[in-house]
Amino acid sequence: MAGLCVSLTPETLDDVFTADISRADCVEVRLDYLKNPQESTTARWDRLPLPVIATCRGKDRGGLFTGSIEEETRILDDAAKNGARFIDIDYRFVKKFGNAEVIASYHDFTETPVDLDSIIGRACATSADIAKVATYVNSWADNRRLLDLLARDRQKPIIVIGMGEIGQITRVVGMSRGSFLTYAATDRAAAPGQLDLREMLDVYRVHRIRRDTKLLGVLGNPVRHSLSPVLHNRAFNALDLNFAYLKLPATDLRDFFDSTSAIGIEGFSVTIPHKTAVIDFLNAESLEALEAGAVNTLYRRNGKWFGENTDVQGVRAALASASFNPIGKTIVIMGAGGAAKAAQAALRRAKSVTVLTRRQLAEASDISCDLLINATPIGMWPNVDESPIEGPISANAVFDMVYNPPVTRFLRSAADQGKTVIQGTAMFLAQAARQFEIWTGHPAPAEIFEAHLDQI
Repeated sequence: MAGLCVSLTPETLDDVFTADISRADCVEVRLDYLKNPQESTTARWDRLPLPVIATCRGKDRGGLFTGSIEEETRILDDAAKNGARFIDIDYRFVKKFGNAEVIASYHDFTETPVDLDSIIGRACATSADIAKVATYVNSWADNRRLLDLLARDRQKPIIVIGMGEIGQITRVVGMSRGSFLTYAATDRAAAPGQLDLREMLDVYRVHRIRRDTKLLGVLGNPVRHSLSPVLHNRAFNALDLNFAYLKLPATDLRDFFDSTSAIGIEGFSVTIPHKTAVIDFLNAESLEALEAGAVNTLYRRNGKWFGENTDVQGVRAALASASFNPIGKTIVIMGAGGAAKAAQAALRRAKSVTVLTRRQLAEASDISCDLLINATPIGMWPNVDESPIEGPISANAVFDMVYNPPVTRFLRSAADQGKTVIQGTAMFLAQAARQFEIWTGHPAPAEIFEAHLDQI
């Protein structure tokens, strides 16, 4: 049995037996989360409809259990007697637990150690049936080393998990690379970076990802707010394309690019703050990207990276959706980053374009213009109560390039003042449709993109 395991972090046994686990392949019950772990000794785990992994991790190993290893072992003994299919225990304390299969696990909640091979070797050398390594990922090099463990022949099945936000890619693609299990959460995550069951199944469709699936994603910091994985993965599914789109958080671009080939990343969107910095890693770029001096789309061909700027087309599409013609108009852009550069490239036929840096935003409310554009992340989820301008707006129309939420505080204020408002969602969908075409060679399915607009 290999598959998607849902981790439960119950306070009471009722929490376990009432949890919705129907869409998972197995269930891990974290007995150390129980208010009284001893009460689990009478629970019949074979009452659950899925195979059960019982574990009771001590505090010194990242869990909540305050008892001794002997007490932990006794609790797990009872779990095995009462129908648990698997017992997960630290590899240093492996023993036989009745008829249950044993997972010899290693956890490091601060880093991914340099001696990973040695660690997995020691776990495999125990009498356990399965070996598991779960480490905190601080870099893309850590992801690369973890996934490399799955590329080697072992004498028994292994589970490899990268914890933390950067390590989420290992959770999504792990099964396709040979990990015996990957884990998902229900109400609360049992480990840093654990994605919830719905996201793993409905957004990433982890059971459909194969070793030859082409990996794409959104590169930036932060990327938690991004709606791109939902949109692109739905579109891939609609056309039955062997692609998967993930979130690719990164602060160090050299570290990221050094790992893309080994991990299998074939292309990605680029968002804040990397739209200009990625240019240093390109082999070639399109005319729009050159004009904008920024890149929001990369794809690999014959081992080389090519850059595009679909934001330029997105800005034009957003303005057209509001019947705003920039020719002869005066325009003010708040922000001087990659998004602002794309807006400038799209508005070359305007009468004048003034760019304000973040330090100059206070001046924006006093400048009369035909169109005021927010090209900063101010107001983006989760900071939805923020706005780049407080008070009166002197522009006739406003365009907020932030698309999550669709109607920002800035746009609400402008609408209240009787201004024409242009949402960032129109730009987002237009630029994303062009990205889809670049990566797959197929036109973006209009029905998926239009439905997505209604849902955000």
